[in-house]
Amino acid sequence: MAVSAEFQGILDALEEPRLLVRTDYTVAYANRAFRRRFGVEAFEGRRCHELVFHSLRPCSACGRGCPLERAAFSRRVERTVEREFVPGGERFLEIESVPVATADGNPVYFMERILVRDDAESASMREGVVMKSPAARQVVHAIARVAAEEVPVLFCGPGGSGKSSFARLLHDNSRRAVNALVKLDCAALTDKRFEDELLGRASHLGGERTGGLSAQPGGTLYFDEIAALSPGLQKRLLTLLESGLVREAGSAQSVAVDWRIVCATSAPDPDQLVEKGLLRRDLWLRLSVARIDVPALRDRREDLPELARIILKMIGGGSPAELTPAAEAALAGREWPGNIRELECALARAQIFARGRKILPEDIAESPAARSRDRAPAPVPADSGEALLAREKEWRGSRRELARAMGLSERTLYRRLREAKAGQTDRD
Repeated sequence: MAVSAEFQGILDALEEPRLLVRTDYTVAYANRAFRRRFGVEAFEGRRCHELVFHSLRPCSACGRGCPLERAAFSRRVERTVEREFVPGGERFLEIESVPVATADGNPVYFMERILVRDDAESASMREGVVMKSPAARQVVHAIARVAAEEVPVLFCGPGGSGKSSFARLLHDNSRRAVNALVKLDCAALTDKRFEDELLGRASHLGGERTGGLSAQPGGTLYFDEIAALSPGLQKRLLTLLESGLVREAGSAQSVAVDWRIVCATSAPDPDQLVEKGLLRRDLWLRLSVARIDVPALRDRREDLPELARIILKMIGGGSPAELTPAAEAALAGREWPGNIRELECALARAQIFARGRKILPEDIAESPAARSRDRAPAPVPADSGEALLAREKEWRGSRRELARAMGLSERTLYRRLREAKAGQTDRD
């Protein structure tokens, strides 16, 4: 059956690669986007697996999932994500097959959409991840190595450093990209909510649960601030990682949950989480198999100009303000203890108060309160008790922030303060 010129025109107007495939796998038409992306011109009569995977055998015969075969059986839209090695790396192909049926319901064609997801480095620009700095490139390289694996991943980095953006990049370049990325805030997670999210909610006490992630196609489950989980939930998460099963409290029946687990922590020293009793050792060992450290913004200053432009475009929509060279230099001169989150707030304020459409250095100047809070004191000698007490009195933040700024643990700071106060009392 020939494809009409009108239908060809409609397919060519689509920006995504599309194939119109017959039930015997032969291609009736390949749109302009497909021909351009895959470098194919002669398509008539050739089979879809030959054009996409350069294979003479059907996908199912080569160990790959075939959404066309599933769509022919289910009469519904079917999707799959396939990993393929290419020169210089690998790519992921997201294939969607839509049955095109006649009035009697029998499919005569299948409309296939083929989205190419290159390696994580190539896709980073699509996700707004800037990687001009060596530190950011190292993170993206690590993501590229683990994206296709099924191991859990732990992102470690200071608050506001962009861990969730990197987790999104990981998800979008895995075989689970066709399904959802669900974020759970561990600080607000209770046993009941854990069960409701994974197993579904009951309409009444003791009733059957409906919905829940266990009933959905497996995507990526992102646990934010993993150290905030209660010991009981840490045990349940460990069981999920080891067995893929979740059991409702008081029930003998377990339910399979086929979701990839990704976690994050903003702890200043993640290696101390076990010693401080905040994280189970067996859970830490399981998560540390694929640990990725996300740098602070001060360690990736080469990314600042591009990050600023992306943020201003998000804030300003179609008419974002522009940074002057002097303003870019001012950005580079700040320490950004709040990382990308602080940068977003500073640029949002500058967008509002900038005169005209140009952002000047004074538009992004720190407030006096911020300068006082963020200015780190000089290192304190171990024997300088009076200087330590004076700095504590002048400090406007918390003791935890003071300890971090001085390069001390919180416990060491408390000990030195106690010793300094005891020495002062003896002198008095």
